[in-house]
Amino acid sequence: MVVPHFGDYIAFKLDPVASLKYLKDPEVTKACEALKTTVYVACVTHLFCFPLPGVAYISVSMTLVSQGLSDGQPDRFILPDMAVPILPNNSNPLSRPPLNPTLPLPWPDCYHPTLTATHCRVRNDLTVGEPWPDPKYQLKHEERLLEIYHFQDVARRDTIRNEQKALLAGDAAGDVEDARPDERQASTITLPLPSEHDAESQYDGSVHKTIEASGAPSIVSKRPSKLSTFLRSVLGKVLRRIPCLHSDLENYDRDLSDDPLQGFNLFGATPPDTMPVIEVIEDIESVKQINDPWNFFRELDALKRN
Repeated sequence: MVVPHFGDYIAFKLDPVASLKYLKDPEVTKACEALKTTVYVACVTHLFCFPLPGVAYISVSMTLVSQGLSDGQPDRFILPDMAVPILPNNSNPLSRPPLNPTLPLPWPDCYHPTLTATHCRVRNDLTVGEPWPDPKYQLKHEERLLEIYHFQDVARRDTIRNEQKALLAGDAAGDVEDARPDERQASTITLPLPSEHDAESQYDGSVHKTIEASGAPSIVSKRPSKLSTFLRSVLGKVLRRIPCLHSDLENYDRDLSDDPLQGFNLFGATPPDTMPVIEVIEDIESVKQINDPWNFFRELDALKRN
């Protein structure tokens, strides 16, 4: 097991037993042991807590890798071209420039399907005094670009979904009008549209649900105090000098007027027990072929059913 750096390309697989250990249910554990898991590849875009001694797990965000353009999830309005190429691959339907790791990935035709972003826990196996090996394949300066593409594609997905909803609503309204030709007064129809939970992809939405469950910052209307603004600025500079840890202070608009130190944890928050656990495989080059990244989220769905 290896604790990743930010920007680190890793091979990993889901650890079902560790993921549901918090339930303390022998039957669930037995069912988890029977689950089959597959190895996937991803780029770790953030570490949300520092791997200090005594910290059992750290939380990371990552975006998975596909070999060739994935099929996407058309029923969830996620299209195959919602992706960005990774060198040595430079082909992309949207003409996005390829991401450039420190070394070209050892597989041809690689992409990041941007909506495969998710959060997971990684077991902290670092020992004080032992070296933390540098990644062989790493995005050193482009992980933010990957996030930008993610949010662009989220906006595009939402636009497609809303257009589809409007189209369905228009068709349904037309059917009602045709069924009542003698009515001169316009009728109003309310469609039983899917709830936001149903409409949201269970796959790409997992990162947002995990953020919410782990107490990630939420935007509020109250203005923070001058002291909290100052501390945010100082800590932002400090955290940028820690090579493995990213801060989200620019998005951290929680009201701190009563307690300016509230919410600031220099080493990050402890991830919740409900966050899935992955096992990082030390030798990424042992992976001969990259599996469909969407299957990882199907494994998570199977885990939820236990």
